[in-house]
Amino acid sequence: MTLALRYVAHSEIGLVRKNNQDSAYVSPTMLMVADGMGGAAAGDLASAVAIRELKAADGSFTGEEMLDVVGEAIDRAGAVISELVDADPSLDGMGSTVCGAMFDGTQLGVANIGDSRAYLYRDGILSRLTRDHSWVQTLVDEGRITEAEALEHPHRSLILKVINGQPHHQPDLKLVDVRPGDRLLICSDGLCGMVTDNVIAAELDGERDAVLAALIRLAHHEGGQDNITIILADVVEGEAEGVTDVLGAAADLDLDNPTETTARQAVVAADTAPRPDPGAGELVRYSPVARRRASTWVKVVLGVFIPLLAIGGAGTLWYSYTQGQYYLGAHETTLAIFQGVPEPVFNLPLSHVVEQDATRVVDLPPYYQERVLETMPAESLDAARSTLATLKLKAAECIRQRTMPQSTPTPTPSPTVSSSPTKAPTGSASPSANLTASPTPTPTPTPSDTSTPAAPMEC
Repeated sequence: MTLALRYVAHSEIGLVRKNNQDSAYVSPTMLMVADGMGGAAAGDLASAVAIRELKAADGSFTGEEMLDVVGEAIDRAGAVISELVDADPSLDGMGSTVCGAMFDGTQLGVANIGDSRAYLYRDGILSRLTRDHSWVQTLVDEGRITEAEALEHPHRSLILKVINGQPHHQPDLKLVDVRPGDRLLICSDGLCGMVTDNVIAAELDGERDAVLAALIRLAHHEGGQDNITIILADVVEGEAEGVTDVLGAAADLDLDNPTETTARQAVVAADTAPRPDPGAGELVRYSPVARRRASTWVKVVLGVFIPLLAIGGAGTLWYSYTQGQYYLGAHETTLAIFQGVPEPVFNLPLSHVVEQDATRVVDLPPYYQERVLETMPAESLDAARSTLATLKLKAAECIRQRTMPQSTPTPTPSPTVSSSPTKAPTGSASPSANLTASPTPTPTPTPSDTSTPAAPMEC
């Protein structure tokens, strides 16, 4: 029995963003979504690079071959991103998720890195084929928060693995058997990051085009706060057919000259040919106004240039100050000491890791997990090391409590009851009983530590 894919795909900016940092690729043998990150000038570039490498790897492969091919394409994308950052340090921090599959007629070779998702809808039941590489997914897996709470969590944007040139950021790869009637959904978090799986599942019955339109409306209804990219595919009996298509940033950027075709050019193009969208007002606000008088131009120069010189000097002093600061925070999944301040300025990071520890953030008590994710300032490097040592002790205690066998409570002796009959007086209706209870020793209070901990140790 020959199986084939019938699919539709869509990628858009959404209702809030100014440019599309998502990319996608579809063919009869490959369905892939990439969600770029790293600022408006780099996220689209990263996702486009990822899709370019995957498209170049597309072909007729089977079984484990598919996993090898996709894994190598993702590695190449990481290497290209690393080279681009080396050539242009302003791109530092860019990366991309990748989620999707190759298809050989009987199996899917599924690949995932980041928080885009692949789903299988079979017999009315929706199940995930991938696991998010995100902080909130770790909390969901451990039962600390629900899926609905993850959508509102303040750290829902913290991604633990992406394609960014780091060799230890490797994708999850696996083979999945399919059968006629299966429906596949592959999407960026512009959809799955807005609503729960149950809400998505309720829209998946029906014709592909109608379902795709319903999912787009669903993302819009939740605010359309991110780019929205969706691939919907059905597994059917028949011969392979369908168009090969590239969508999103990968369709718009000229990767032969990548550093000149990022979102900076998208904004310029929008200035010259504005289109009606929620960001148009902001673009117009920064557009030049024609026919200004010379005196007005001079006033603008004097009113802007001179203050900028003062700001530049103050900025230098401020940067020097920030590099004398330290704080504890999370670097991927473990504790680390950072130099600088956690808040970037104009998308430029003002901190870097100076010491990383093997202690996992998830091994801390919940109170300290939140403190670490919010960052814990320190007066000096030595003070940061002292705080780190304290956190390591708390994590070790939590690990000990979780692995310690439960003790069996010692039963408390019951009171001894003795009964001796006595002769009842004449005329008594019933005999009386003499009950003597053995006293139970009162435990002597054990002196307790009067010091109050900084936070409860609830592991």
